[in-house]
Amino acid sequence: MSGRTAAILGADTARATLAELGEFDEIVVFESSVDELERLIHELADPRLDYMLGSLPVLPLPDASVSRVVGDFLPDDPEVARVTAP
Repeated sequence: MSGRTAAILGADTARATLAELGEFDEIVVFESSVDELERLIHELADPRLDYMLGSLPVLPLPDASVSRVVGDFLPDDPEVARVTAP
């Protein structure tokens, strides 16, 4: 991943917050439902988006690889802390 990267947890969150993430070069969207992920791929035409099947408690991202995580999670979630750059 290069530049500034954001991670979005959930398709509904992606729909609601994508417009707020204009400063990011790459955005990884995690969704646990295959059907919802396929719908989202067809709905959102943004070349910065990468889509991954998955959700917390494990995010398949390298340590400190994203600048911002958006979605429903506890503020002290250890997995979110692991993937978020200081």
